[in-house]
This record gives sequence, structure tokens and C-alpha cells, in this order.
Amino acid sequence: MWPPPIALTPEEQKMAARTRQARKCFVFVRARRHELLAATFQAPLAATSSAEPGSKEPVEAGMLALATLLPASCHVGDREAVALTVLDKRWPRGLDCLGAEQPPVSQSPLCNFRMRLMAHTLDQTLLARPVAWAEQTGGCGARPRRAALASTPLCGAGRVEATWHLLGHALRKAVGLVAQPLGTATDVLLEAAGLTVGGHRSRKAALDLNGGEPRAKEQARRLGLAEVERWKRWLEPPPSLPAPQAPLRAVLATLVQIGEQDTEPAPEGGPGGRRLKKQVAPERRMAREDKDRRHGRKRSAKTFNGFTEPCVLALDSRVPRAVGGRPAHEPAYAAVEVVAAARERGQGWRQLDLALGDMARPRIVQWAEPGVYSMARPWPCGGPCVTTHACRFTCAHGTVTCPGGQTVPMIPGRAAPCPASACDACLQRTQCTTAKRGPGRPLTIREDEPFQQKRRAKLQTKRGRASLRQRPAVEHAMSHHGAHPGRRARDQGLRQKQCDGRRHAALSNLPVAAYYEEQRQLAS
Repeated sequence: MWPPPIALTPEEQKMAARTRQARKCFVFVRARRHELLAATFQAPLAATSSAEPGSKEPVEAGMLALATLLPASCHVGDREAVALTVLDKRWPRGLDCLGAEQPPVSQSPLCNFRMRLMAHTLDQTLLARPVAWAEQTGGCGARPRRAALASTPLCGAGRVEATWHLLGHALRKAVGLVAQPLGTATDVLLEAAGLTVGGHRSRKAALDLNGGEPRAKEQARRLGLAEVERWKRWLEPPPSLPAPQAPLRAVLATLVQIGEQDTEPAPEGGPGGRRLKKQVAPERRMAREDKDRRHGRKRSAKTFNGFTEPCVLALDSRVPRAVGGRPAHEPAYAAVEVVAAARERGQGWRQLDLALGDMARPRIVQWAEPGVYSMARPWPCGGPCVTTHACRFTCAHGTVTCPGGQTVPMIPGRAAPCPASACDACLQRTQCTTAKRGPGRPLTIREDEPFQQKRRAKLQTKRGRASLRQRPAVEHAMSHHGAHPGRRARDQGLRQKQCDGRRHAALSNLPVAAYYEEQRQLAS
């Protein structure tokens, strides 16, 4: 267990006075690290590592936790963070190594510590610790009552590649994984398998095609698919080839996934026998290494490639309580699962401020029954004709009445068609529908229509409209949280993104917890 010193030395007091306006995180860490690194916090972290016989003593878990948070404040990687512990005096002050000639921690322990955090789900504990510290001061309630849910787009690390580039990279990696156990050079294996393009680092140089021709890309794609088929045929007969290991099986599965998601059988045949699909696959894999990265769309005119970061923000204390990560192609209401996980941990929400896309989740309706108040706008209905907002719903009896006075039974989630005889004779038909006479107009009934009716009734009151005007303040708070990590992921992979988001959220919660501590001391 790492017991950091509490009292500041005269030199540290001078440094704290100089850095109070710039990089305040270092001042907070040095002044409050003994409260942050409590024994109950360090014990689970230390239990994940143990010293092996003949190896060096492991670095203290408390020091590794601080060394994981501090790089997030400066947006630097592990290599630069290790160097800054010696070159910058602010870093060794927080890690209790002021004046040391050698860094207290190296790059490998930092990376291994993050891997252990993700393996044991302790990154959520790292996020909850500043909140628990604020709860002790009384500034942040142990059972928050009001929470806001929002999901922001996040661009993934790395570049988006075309289909034939993905096939070439995956094929080159597969050849290297087979050549290593056989003890054969990669060039010899490429020649034996008959691969002329996939083994080269530059597929453009190996193909040597004129990119200005209209069919150059199609020809390159077909040649790449043909080489993949030759590679698969070569892998089958040799009895001397060992059984495929896990890395090789993963690369072979990637080759199959890329070929199936982007191409389809070509009617004209030819090399490769496949052509590019016109539609983009819903779960298209766009990178060879980052398997979780997907195409996403925030709105109709804004697309991005990467992930979405749902965040639950406590409105009373302005601190992020839960941070997650989802692939970009998932719908907006997938962020509601973050709230579900927070509720399972015992955080009793009483009011949820939701965006419009989050209301489509059935869990929202389920939570409204036990008394969770949801503050959100109802789904809009637009168009030149009379909308369903003008209809009168009687959810208790399961009926809906159109503006013309026709009452029909309704089933949530299905259309309620009006009879043709009533629609043809209705005086408001021209305002209600532009269809030809004959069939009646079907009324669209949402699956959560009773819940939507409550939202529409709330908009008719002055108090309800005033409550919805609080949403801009929520957006500002969410933007303040999102500005710290930025809008681009530093690491590849969904789990790594979740860990990095929780690390930044924990760092942004430290000043809030310190502010509540200062207010408590002033009041006393």
C-alpha cells in the first residue's frame, strides 16, 4: 500500500502557487491525493498484480493510478508521460519523486496496469472514486436524484480503407503468421502460394495499374479477391502445416468478413467472380485492426466513423456518473443501457433528462411506471396533412378518434386504419390525406403511444415548457465534459475507448470534488 506524504514542503508550496492558474489538476492531485488514494481504493487495484519469483517488485497501485490520470490532463501518451516525470517538476510533485534522476514508473507497467483495469472492470472504480470523495464532503449526494443522458460522436483512431486495401493488409498478416511456425521466409511462402500482390507493403505499386481508367479500382478489387481464394486453396492440402492458432484464425475470419460484407457474386464472372455491393453493409468493418469501429450518422447531413460515447451526468453536482462506449452504427437509444447499468449499481434516479433519440428505448417506458420522471420532448409529427397530434387518444379503452369524429380501436405498435366509407364521406378528407378515394387513412400508432401522450400533455402547461428550457444548460455541461478528451479516440478498440473515457471523466471530477471540499471548510 502506497502511503503518500500529506504535508507540502516549502518548495512544493512555491510550485503550487505558480501552477494554480495553469494545469490545476497537478495542484489538486498533490493536495488531495491522500484522500483520493484511500486504502479501500488501493486494495482492489493492488490485488490484480503480484510479484513473480526473480522479477522486480511491482510498482505501487496508487502511484500507477495517479500516473494513469495525469497523462489524460496533458493529452500525452505513455512514453512522453514517463519522460515528463523527470523533465517537468509538476509530475514528480504529484508522484512523490521530486529530485529523482530515474522515472518512478516505466512505460510497460503503465500499459499493463490499464490492461488489468479493463480485465477486472476497475476503470469504473477509478471513475467512481472522485464521486465518492465528493459524497463525503456533502456537496454531492450519495443517491443522485436528477441525471442527464446524452450520446456524442467520437471518431476512431486510424484511417478508413477501401476493400482491396483491407484484403491486402489482412492477407499479408496471414502469410506472416503462417511463415513463422513453418520457419520459412515470407517471400518463399508467397512464391509457393502464387501470391503476387498480397505480400507487398504497397498494393498500388504491386498492381501497377493506371488509376485514371474507369475500371482500375474494379480490376484491383478482383485481383485481390482472386489472391484470397488462392491463399485459401493453398492452406487446405499441406499436411505439414500446423493447426491454425488463435491469431491466424482471427485473420482468416477477417478475410471472410471483408469479402462477404463488401462484395457479392458477379453475374459476368471473371477474376475473383465477385463485384462491389451498391449498398453499404450495416455493420461494415472499415479497419483491419480495429474490429469495433463502424460507420455512423449523427444526423442526415453529418456522418462519422468510429464510436458513440454515452454519458450520464448528475444534474445536481455536474459530475459524470457513468461513461460508456458503443459502435457508431447502433441507434441513439443504445445509450440508455448505460443508465440501466448505473441503476443496477444502486444509483436511484428520480428524473432523467433525455434527448429525442433516447426515448425510443422500451426501458424508458418501463422506468416511468415505478416513478422515474423523464424530461424530454415528444416525437414530432410533420407533413402537409393533419397529423396524429390532432387525434384524441383514449389509452384506457384502447381507442383513437380522428379530427372528423371517427373512432377506431388501436393497438400500440400497429396502424389503426379508418374505414373507407367514413373517410370518403368526411368533409375534412382533403386536409387529412392526399390518397385516392377508396381505402381509409391508417393512423400511425407508436409502441409507446401512452408515454408520448403524457409528454404532449406536459407541453401544454407553462411548467412543462419551462422544464424543457433547461436542456441548453445540460448540453453546455455535456460539452464541457466532452471537450476534455476531445472528439477523437486515442486507442483502437471499443473496450480501450471505454477505459479512456472513464479516465478523462475521473480527471474532470477531481476539481469538482475539490471545490466541494473547499466549500465545506469555508462553511465550517
